[in-house]
Amino acid sequence: MLRVQNLTKRFGGLVAVDNIDLHVREGEIRGLIGPNGSGKTTFFNLISGFDRATSGKIEFMGSDITAGSAHGLARKGIARTFQHIDLFKGMTVLENVTAAAQCHARPRFWSSLLGTPSVRKEDQALRNLAMEQLEFVGIADHADDLASSLPYGLQRIVEITRALATRPALLLLDEPAAGMNPTEKQDLVELVRRINASGVTVIIIEHDMRLVMGLAETITVLDSGSKICEGLPAEVQGNPRVIESYLGSGGVGKKQTHAYAAEPSGALDVSGASQNPAAKGQDSFILSVDSLNSYYGNVRVLKDISFKMREGEFTALIGANGAGKTTLLRTISGMMSPRSGRVLYKGEDITGLSSDRIVARNLIYVPEGRGVFPALSVQENLMMGAFRRSDKEAIKEDLEYVFGLFPRLKDRRNQKGGSLSGGEQQMLAIGRAVMSRPRLLLLDEPSMGLAPKLVDEVFETVMNLHDEGLTILLVEQNARAALSVAERGFVLEVGSLVHEGPAAQLCDDPAVKAAYLGG
Repeated sequence: MLRVQNLTKRFGGLVAVDNIDLHVREGEIRGLIGPNGSGKTTFFNLISGFDRATSGKIEFMGSDITAGSAHGLARKGIARTFQHIDLFKGMTVLENVTAAAQCHARPRFWSSLLGTPSVRKEDQALRNLAMEQLEFVGIADHADDLASSLPYGLQRIVEITRALATRPALLLLDEPAAGMNPTEKQDLVELVRRINASGVTVIIIEHDMRLVMGLAETITVLDSGSKICEGLPAEVQGNPRVIESYLGSGGVGKKQTHAYAAEPSGALDVSGASQNPAAKGQDSFILSVDSLNSYYGNVRVLKDISFKMREGEFTALIGANGAGKTTLLRTISGMMSPRSGRVLYKGEDITGLSSDRIVARNLIYVPEGRGVFPALSVQENLMMGAFRRSDKEAIKEDLEYVFGLFPRLKDRRNQKGGSLSGGEQQMLAIGRAVMSRPRLLLLDEPSMGLAPKLVDEVFETVMNLHDEGLTILLVEQNARAALSVAERGFVLEVGSLVHEGPAAQLCDDPAVKAAYLGG
């Protein structure tokens, strides 16, 4: 049914899809998986006409559709859903589904304008088609409800129903289970099977590995834009390249002691923090998270999360994409408020405090994506980390301390932040955080997009910061790298804390693999 040959998509110098070959049989349910940034959604965009391929060929039902438009391919029988719900919120469920059915209506401008009998007849036929689809998926009782009034899980089902109203031969589902509870996920699995049994071929992108491994007949795995594996679910779960793509290739290089670390500069204000992990007090908790629940709209992302960190500890928080790692850091740092639960920092309840008030308490968050100020110089970016401070001499000392941590930044102190490489921007983001003199540092995906050598360099510096007494909570998708530098690890899976223990033991724990790849 679908044959893809040598498909490539470039965005400037970035190769998002790299020379992919794929053949999907009619009547199949195909799973498409891969870590964050592997090119899955871009691949869907190319198949469905939302993006144009740089090179390669796409054939559907024997026809070359490589240059097809999105609306043209919808008429040919390719329908899709999206990662984020995109319903017409001010329209009813029936109106949303009927709007999709219009893709097969005949374009008759004057007849539509005048509302002729033939147009009214066709409109009624489309509404009937929409109702048939609502009955098929089991939500006909909600036909007259506003789409915005439905629970999140039902809105996901409306999106699928809307796609079905185009009468597709091929249905592309992009993370349809995101945000659903276990009951809704089971209902989704049964619905996809019924859709497939009705004669529709399905390709599904999904980060819930247990769901996709139990649903798809064949799994295709992408990593960094390339296809690295294809086969039965059990074969894919045991494939070394797949495991490496999700868990990482191993730890970082041997820790190096820099000159600045041999003689502590005092740049880190860690009074009261133990320099020796073995000497940490049993009750000296710098961070306590108690029954934390966070939501995006109606989507429950964190589910009763509880854990504690001791002063001076280095903890890794790992889990597959979509597990809730970044949401947890954002909740702790005040970037978003929890629905329920508490966050205690040095014994103080900081739940719901604004992020600037939390920063003033020396709890510093380095976000995913770095967040440097592109128009400011490297030195100006670093000074932004000290904007609350007035101790000018100490600030100057700390600036030199950061330049000791990252000599690359010293060489580029007058260069614009936006002109730095990805690795240099990550160094700048960490350096800016250090300028705030943190007691607790939250690091979100510092290795993302970095070459292995730069990953080693960044992680070695983070280890040295910890050696000087800094407490660190590291979120990282590269599980093996994170666990190789941390003392303790937590594993998140679909918003729940499912496993914890000494980092060295977690490295080879089957539960960690299961959290990433199902099983």
